[in-house]
Amino acid sequence: MASMKKVKGRKKLYRVQYKCPHTNKWKQQYHDNKDDAVIALSHWQQVQLFKKNNMDWESLLHKQQAPITVGEVFTAFTNNVLSTMTNVDTKAKYNVVMNSCRKVFPDETFVSDIRTMKKDVVGMEVTGWIIYKREMELVHGRSRRGIDSYLRDILHIFNWAFEEELIHKLVMKKSDRYKDTELKPIVYKTWSDEEIHALFNHAGLDDFQKDIMWLFAVLGSRANELTGYQRTKPYKELHWEHVNLENNTLQLLQKRRQIRETVDVHPSVMVILKKWKERGHKRPLDMKYKALNKIMHEIAAITGIEFTCHDLRRMKAQVLRNETHDLPQASRSIGDKSDAVVDNHYAGISIAEQRTTNNQVHDSLTSIISKN
Repeated sequence: MASMKKVKGRKKLYRVQYKCPHTNKWKQQYHDNKDDAVIALSHWQQVQLFKKNNMDWESLLHKQQAPITVGEVFTAFTNNVLSTMTNVDTKAKYNVVMNSCRKVFPDETFVSDIRTMKKDVVGMEVTGWIIYKREMELVHGRSRRGIDSYLRDILHIFNWAFEEELIHKLVMKKSDRYKDTELKPIVYKTWSDEEIHALFNHAGLDDFQKDIMWLFAVLGSRANELTGYQRTKPYKELHWEHVNLENNTLQLLQKRRQIRETVDVHPSVMVILKKWKERGHKRPLDMKYKALNKIMHEIAAITGIEFTCHDLRRMKAQVLRNETHDLPQASRSIGDKSDAVVDNHYAGISIAEQRTTNNQVHDSLTSIISKN
């Protein structure tokens, strides 16, 4: 059970020791005077008694806490967590996530009210985090997968607040996120050999259009790693100082990386970059993303093949996996740390790879069975 002890050598003289009902680990509180310590001791003894007898100890615990607002949690997270982060993109991501939550649950909202709150959203009364999901989808036009990624980060923020004892009751649970059955299947472009051949040999495309496609298909890089102008993220811009034409390398700031990393580049790409530099391009890819996107749309219209710049990144992963049947290699080739992401979003297992696997199993079983 919880206990109280007078201690020497501390500004706060009384220590109350108790078992955290959530983690079952011992924790300590210090108090200036005996009266406050006795009140705290009585509280924790009652909580432990409720838990031992399977009573509603969470509500008892929650009642002892002064109400805390969404804004207070977000401010605490910003000051204690975001302020220590070094990755600018990660900090920006959390700020976007917190602002999305504020659109539905303003700063003055008590976090203790969120789970039981009711609201009519587009003609239907819903409760708790369903309010957030429904408003983000139907009012703000977000996709469910996008909303789910926000929910993942909001869950992290409130779990941090819970672990730091800013709040004493879980505001959000894993079950508040979308289930797989509530999400649309992931669909992405799968390139055929015929499409690739038609795309790069189309008579209606000029050399610059073919060069820019080749650049992205062979590099497999994200657009914001190569574009020369980025108003909101100028630190990601690719300049000529990041290009080594002699060693065939680029220095790219890839996703979730802290610093630029040197990557090998096929000579055929360096030929294109060298040509652009000789023509006086101020930067290797001398344009913003909007202009790049316009070029891709023009190519798609001319060729009749629907694709995006990101699909050229997929092309590299798919071609390599089809050739090698090696998922980790395909992941590394496009600078992605996660094999699962590449498998689900870029280059899933092909018929050729399945066929090779089936033949290997067939040959092994046949060999085992035919042994004397």
